Amino acid sequence: MNTRKKTARLAGLYYLFNVVLSVLYMEYIPSLIPVWNNPESTLENLINHETLFRVGILLGIAVHISFILLPITLHKLLGHINKHFALMMVVFALISVPISFTLLIDQYELLGIFKDYGTMDLIGQREAGLEVLTFYETLYDGFLLCQTYWGLWLFPFGYLVFKSGFLPKFLGIALMLGCITYMIDIIGSTLFANYHEHVDTMTLIIPAAIGEIGICLWLLIIGTKDNIKF
Repeated sequence: MNTRKKTARLAGLYYLFNVVLSVLYMEYIPSLIPVWNNPESTLENLINHETLFRVGILLGIAVHISFILLPITLHKLLGHINKHFALMMVVFALISVPISFTLLIDQYELLGIFKDYGTMDLIGQREAGLEVLTFYETLYDGFLLCQTYWGLWLFPFGYLVFKSGFLPKFLGIALMLGCITYMIDIIGSTLFANYHEHVDTMTLIIPAAIGEIGICLWLLIIGTKDNIKF
C-alpha cells in the first residue's frame, strides 16, 4: 500500500472516531438527561445516568483529540494541492477545539452533584436540577458557537477534495455546500428568535452529513483512487 493511501486511511480512521464519538457525546447522552422546565426530572435523569454522564466526559475529550489529529492528517494528504486552502482547513478546524474543550469544565463541576445528592433536601435538589438545566443550555449554545468553525473548515476541505483528482468531486461539492448550510443555520439561529420553528436544522445540514460521512467512509475503505471523474 502506497504512502498516500495509508495517510488517507489513517485520516478516515480519525474521521470515523470523531463522527461516532460525536454522536454519542453531543446527541445521544444529552438526549437522556435534560427535561426542559422540569429541574426535578432532569436531576433524577442525571443521577440515574451517572456512569453514562462520566463516560460522556471521556468521550468529549476523545472527540477533541481526534479533531486535532484529523485536520493535521488531512493536511499531509491534501496540502500539496493548494497550500493556502490547506492552511485554512487546519486553522478553522483547530480553532474550534479550545472553545469546545472549555465546555467540559462545567461537566466536571457537575460531578459534585453526585457526591452531594444524598445530603440534599428538596430545595437543594431543585436548585441542583436548575444547575443541570443551565449547564445543558450553555452546552448547546457552545455547540452552536463551535458550529461556526465546524462549518468553515468544510469549505477549504471540500475544495481540496474537489481538486485532488484522487477523491470524488461530488463529495467535495457536498462538503462545500455543508459549509454554506452550517453558516445559514448559525446566522438564522442568531438573528431570528423563532428560527427553529420554521427551519429543521437536521434537514438543513444534510449536505454536510453526506459530505462528511461519505468522505469518512471513502478514505477508510478505498483510500485514494487516481483519475476519478465523478
